[in-house]
Amino acid sequence: MPSRIESERAAFGALRAGSAIAVLGDAGFGRSTLLWRLASDSARFGADTLTVFGSEALTAIPFSHLATLATRVPEIAGYAEDPLSTSQALAARFHARPLRVLIDDAEHVDPTSAAILTQLAGVGIVQLVLAVRDPARLPSAFYAFLGHAGTARVSLGGIDETDAKVMLEAQLGQQVNASSLTHMLHAVDGVPRELARLADEAMGSGRFVSARGYLVYVRERIDEGTAEAQQRVSDWWARAATGVPDEDQAELLALLAPLIAAGDGEARLLAGRIEAISGDYGHGMRLLTPQPGDSNYFRASAALWRAHAGEQIDPGQFEEWAANESFSPSLRFGLLAAVMANESYAGKPIVALERGFTALESDLWKHVSGPDSGALLYSLHLALICEGAHELVHAFRVVGIDWDRLGVDHGLFIASRAHALIECGRAAEALDLAHQVLALTEIGDPFGIAGFVAAIGAAAAAMLEDAERARELLAMYRSGSPRSGQMLRPEAERLAVGAILLVDGEAAARAELDALLARAGVDGLPFIAMRLTHEAWRLGLIDGFAAPAAAAADIDGHLAAALRRLPDAALVEDIASSQYADGRTLYAAEFLSEASRIERANGNKVRAQALLTQAAELADQLPGVNTPRLARVRVDPTLLTAREIEVCVRAASGLTNVAIAEELFLSQRTVEGHLQRAYAKLGVSDRRQLLPLVDELPLRD
Repeated sequence: MPSRIESERAAFGALRAGSAIAVLGDAGFGRSTLLWRLASDSARFGADTLTVFGSEALTAIPFSHLATLATRVPEIAGYAEDPLSTSQALAARFHARPLRVLIDDAEHVDPTSAAILTQLAGVGIVQLVLAVRDPARLPSAFYAFLGHAGTARVSLGGIDETDAKVMLEAQLGQQVNASSLTHMLHAVDGVPRELARLADEAMGSGRFVSARGYLVYVRERIDEGTAEAQQRVSDWWARAATGVPDEDQAELLALLAPLIAAGDGEARLLAGRIEAISGDYGHGMRLLTPQPGDSNYFRASAALWRAHAGEQIDPGQFEEWAANESFSPSLRFGLLAAVMANESYAGKPIVALERGFTALESDLWKHVSGPDSGALLYSLHLALICEGAHELVHAFRVVGIDWDRLGVDHGLFIASRAHALIECGRAAEALDLAHQVLALTEIGDPFGIAGFVAAIGAAAAAMLEDAERARELLAMYRSGSPRSGQMLRPEAERLAVGAILLVDGEAAARAELDALLARAGVDGLPFIAMRLTHEAWRLGLIDGFAAPAAAAADIDGHLAAALRRLPDAALVEDIASSQYADGRTLYAAEFLSEASRIERANGNKVRAQALLTQAAELADQLPGVNTPRLARVRVDPTLLTAREIEVCVRAASGLTNVAIAEELFLSQRTVEGHLQRAYAKLGVSDRRQLLPLVDELPLRD
């Protein structure tokens, strides 16, 4: 396992060097397995080796373990009943090359046997390898031996998620969804033996479901039996903040209907929420519309869920409600989260960040439960994306969060990581995470995030020019709820435009952008308008830097500052450098690539080449990624001759003309000629603009 590679390498090195070894670890952590591997290694190299198991039943019997050992060496088996003779016989038999004695459960070895074995180890007759759970329980001779400077110690503790991934995929023969892996690892407290056992039980009982190429662990549901309908409603209401599973919704709505008719406000809230987010939108919004006699709690809760369904908020009213100490923490943090999302989209993400960090430092936060924290953390993620600084800049503000206590939903967490990665241009990683979340949502989607995540995946596939996958994920996005993602829905809509351009063409992408920009203008949300304008520029739907710069006026954040400065050609390297420092490698490369095109069009070929080189160096950090503004071109076998393809594929992989000439037995001049003719056919001017064939295998390690 990855986390144990170094310590195990040290153990095997010590074994072969003849050093004593102590393997420390509790039951289930791999202590006995490592001892068995050390024994196998000894046998492979022809070393004389014996494995002895400490027995608690023999601990009180003097020399019992020494006698057991002696009976297993044919030449000295007759001395087993005489400890002194046994010691002498061992010394005579193994004086030239030590006997390796591997002892598991060494704490149970009787003290007299331990003393003799330690003496024999001290004079080079035996090489001791002890495996022990609790060193404090070792016989005194072994304990002193353990502390000797020449004894190599290997401690085996709980495994981490990387270890668990390697272990489970080897055991099950298929990739395991990251959320399932984390849940299972926590369930067994990091004990590898228990993890293997849990995986076997899950496979045997059908609790692993294969979805989108991943095994997803279906957690055991609590059997509600034949409880009364009112109790079932209460149970659902208690967990409403964490989402209502799709399969429960129809039954729950039927149970809620008579309660709503009887004037139950909580039942009306829950039914309205379900309908507005994932059911009959109009009916849901009517249920959430305040009526005479409704409490302030109902009004605040209903307004929050209408906001999640897309209705604009009154920030002042929401702030007032969020300060109401009679409201639940869940409602107060939910209202605060809505205010933060509104501030971010209104162009004030820095204000939203400070509001969120202040909430994290409040007394209320110290006592908040997992479900109550989700909305605030989701809005904090949005504010961080909108503000645009590198995620490590604010790391110290969240370092004290007890994530285990909060128990944040794995699907939401992985979705937020995919969102952050696509923002950086790391499309392959974002696409992988998107598929993992979608595998989870196929089992159940209580938060209604499938559509939002599908948009992220579609955008990533478009960046990788994978039209088939982009089409599949775009269809999933379109078929999902138009409110999937809730507060992050505008981000889903923006990201989907790139996939629309690839799948449906320029006219469809322009129409979508125009509709989204018009709505952002009506809603008075300039940050959304800026991001859409920047997206239009990135996708080649508008030219020049003027429109993105104008859209960024009066907007806070790093990206807005960069866009405002773009029209000044002399600043483009500084702008790209700042974006790269913020982790937005793709945006930095796009700015440089476009600046290179402009300089070349103006006749400044030297500067154009310098900018293109910088853009290519950044783009090389994003494997397979291409966008209209990067203007990279894949080697197209339909346009080139066979020899031009051979040369271009190698050039795209990074080989120099000299190396290409050597591989293909050509002159450098011939290679250069093939490249220039290929550049003309492909519409590029430099090898750094080439991307390899989609199915090309690496030419080099």
